Amino acid sequence: METDLPKYEKPNPYNYTKVQLAKRTQDIKAMIRDFPTVQPMWCEWLYDVIENTPKDEVEAIINEGRWEVPSKFAKAPGGILNTVEVLNEDFTPYEG
Repeated sequence: METDLPKYEKPNPYNYTKVQLAKRTQDIKAMIRDFPTVQPMWCEWLYDVIENTPKDEVEAIINEGRWEVPSKFAKAPGGILNTVEVLNEDFTPYEG
């Protein structure tokens, strides 16, 4: 039984041309090779942001250090314990 399923096409939200997609793929592979501890998806995001942001704005972000400040979306993990109840009566804290 043969069905006509459409072939999967990668999304192209920035409407890159075939040449631009080839350059993007090549540049992302180079980033992954040069920075192996960075997640590949982050490399893709970075490429798209840099490629689709005006050059003067990118330079302003770098020169003014805007990327060094905490993001307004970042939330510090963890918290502060105000009280702690020890349930084990035989517990002795480690004294090093």
